[in-house]
Amino acid sequence: MASFLDEFLDYTLQEDFKSLESNHRSMVNAVKRIKAAAAAGNLDALQQALARYGELAERQKEVLQGFQEKLPSFNISSFLAENFHMSFLEALAEQGLTVEAAYPVYEVLPFKVRVFPDKEMITINEKVNRDLRPGVLARRLKKEIDRLHGAPFDPQRFLAVLAAAYDLEMARHFARTGIDAREQEVPLKDVYNTLTLLPQHKRAYPLQLFAFDLHRVLKSGQMTAPDGRRLSLGHVRDQRRALVVLDARGQPQRYGVMKFYREG
Repeated sequence: MASFLDEFLDYTLQEDFKSLESNHRSMVNAVKRIKAAAAAGNLDALQQALARYGELAERQKEVLQGFQEKLPSFNISSFLAENFHMSFLEALAEQGLTVEAAYPVYEVLPFKVRVFPDKEMITINEKVNRDLRPGVLARRLKKEIDRLHGAPFDPQRFLAVLAAAYDLEMARHFARTGIDAREQEVPLKDVYNTLTLLPQHKRAYPLQLFAFDLHRVLKSGQMTAPDGRRLSLGHVRDQRRALVVLDARGQPQRYGVMKFYREG
């Protein structure tokens, strides 16, 4: 299904684009004639070619003026507020992507897409994106997700780092309370914050990529860390504390806590 933006760009402006391209080709040819005449020393042909180029330049100005008059007629804010949502969901479905959506925020793991109608923009993991066609955006996300799935990933190494961060959280809890809380659940977001202490770490490894790595662990089926402890993810009632993670089957789950424990 074409979006309102697709219709505006591909149909309303179709003749303008054709004129722009046609004039451009003619101007390129005129430049070639100008160069050929100059190279041959044919001043009469040079004058004619320059005059032709001037006519084409004026015609191109008219085409550009048409764009300048028509482009403001498309209300980007209204499109993003009223027409973007369904077109984007359909585009994601065409790409086979799972999405958790509550407009204006979409969880297309490991990417969080947020729509800002008032600013006429979209962000992907908090980075500004001004490519507003739903189909283009969905294909871009699919390409990036495929790239991430194809990247090397060592579940055991990730589990070892995760266990170390978990142990640090346990040590902090003991330092605060004097209570030994080994094998107790801790918030996933606290563990993430331990892994990304500095702002630049969070920029390089956003929360959504952390969720993606948890998904890859679940998908691998390797839930036991090198030290023999097993990872467990749990749900929380307060959804504000939850993190959307795809399970081993690729279905979204809202996990909020985790722990490492020894079986038996």
